[in-house]
Amino acid sequence: MIYNWIVFIIAAIGLISVGVISNKKIKAQKSQGGEGFLLGGKSIGAFVGAGTLMATGYSGWGFIGSPGTAYAFGSIEVLANFFFAPAIVFGTLFFANFMRKNAKLSGGLTIPDYVATTHSGTDEQKRLVHFIAGLATFIFLSVYMIGQIRAVGLVASQWLNISEVYASILLLLIVTIFTMQGGLLAVALTDTIMCIGMLIASVIVFGVILKDVSLTEMITAMGQIDPELINPTTSDPYGSSKYSVYLVFIYALLFTTTLPYMSVRFLSLKEDVKIHRMALYMVPMGIILSLIPFVGMFMYLRNPELSNPDSAMPVFLNTYLSPALGGIITLFILFAMLSTISSILQALASSLSYDMYTSIFKNKEIKSDTLNRVVVGITAIWGLFLTFLAPQGMLNQIAYIGTGGLISMFVGPVIMRAFVKANLKVCLYSMLTGFVVNVILVFFFKIGWVEAPILAGLAGSIIYLVFGYLGKPKIQAV
Repeated sequence: MIYNWIVFIIAAIGLISVGVISNKKIKAQKSQGGEGFLLGGKSIGAFVGAGTLMATGYSGWGFIGSPGTAYAFGSIEVLANFFFAPAIVFGTLFFANFMRKNAKLSGGLTIPDYVATTHSGTDEQKRLVHFIAGLATFIFLSVYMIGQIRAVGLVASQWLNISEVYASILLLLIVTIFTMQGGLLAVALTDTIMCIGMLIASVIVFGVILKDVSLTEMITAMGQIDPELINPTTSDPYGSSKYSVYLVFIYALLFTTTLPYMSVRFLSLKEDVKIHRMALYMVPMGIILSLIPFVGMFMYLRNPELSNPDSAMPVFLNTYLSPALGGIITLFILFAMLSTISSILQALASSLSYDMYTSIFKNKEIKSDTLNRVVVGITAIWGLFLTFLAPQGMLNQIAYIGTGGLISMFVGPVIMRAFVKANLKVCLYSMLTGFVVNVILVFFFKIGWVEAPILAGLAGSIIYLVFGYLGKPKIQAV
């Protein structure tokens, strides 16, 4: 246990040091109007861009939730997990440069700001869209962060032998410190470090599995125990249809390009960054990270009596790896989970300190990063408050439409904007349509968390395309 604490303290000091270095780099760039803190001074290159996107996309889900799902449902999770990498790559290839260039022309510093500034309309309409987009980001990501804090507290408490409350507070404190120091640049750099750790851990874990049993033997043995684990007739937990799992690709594509804490990376890229090079870095990263669900299948074969499927990875580390190596990989898992929390925390703070602030107080621009840094701390306290005091049942219901609600709201204004340039009024209609349809599908028709935002986003996109096209100015003959 002392060994775990020593490793943890060294790693924490390293992360905070990255925040300090990022802060110095931002100050040296002398970025104006909050660009340094909110977008890392637009200094993120191809490798760091690839690392931060993959780390945030896979995060702790890749090491805890994904093996647990594979343990409970079998090979369907392996197939679903392999869709994430190409979806993130496709989203980057087709939209990163488009969004970066549009943000440069419009001056957008966050995704809500990007949505508001890339559409034409009156100043009042711009402020309204900016405020609604910022408010939705703050509400839904606040709830989404709760699950992340609880998960990291659960894992850290077992590893450090302290209570979940103390573990959550300790790790959130570390995240808050380096996020306050360096903003998005610190988040991106630490994400990349965590991504490297995740890749190393994936290779080690997969190697241990192959040393024990070949993939062919494992698949054959599981099929003999339960054919549904290898050749399922449904896509549970992704949908009731056998082919619903293929929708994961579309969901992950929308996830990458519309969620504010993911797609803001596109706005922060260097002007001369080569997107194809960034994609080339992402492909092998995604392939390696997609191997992790095999842990769940392996553990089902070796220990089919686990009461909690999500314990598949922790039990694997404690059983099949040495304490030192298992401790290092647990650290990688913890810090992978922190990568998502840091991204969400930065997006939450910017929605409050920039999006809602500038939309309410007309002509008030952010002159320095001080307000942004203070709000990061306030947001962290807000997250802890919700985590430990809000009713669990209510949070589960809201979280169910959290990221899905944001995706369905932003599909039209962000993705369909590449095909039709609508005005702010149409943008607002599209956002509201996507959100309302997602709520109806989830709560009244019990549509799954993958299908609902896709269908709702489609509804919002239709509104955006139809009314955007009809609202285009017509060229009159002289």
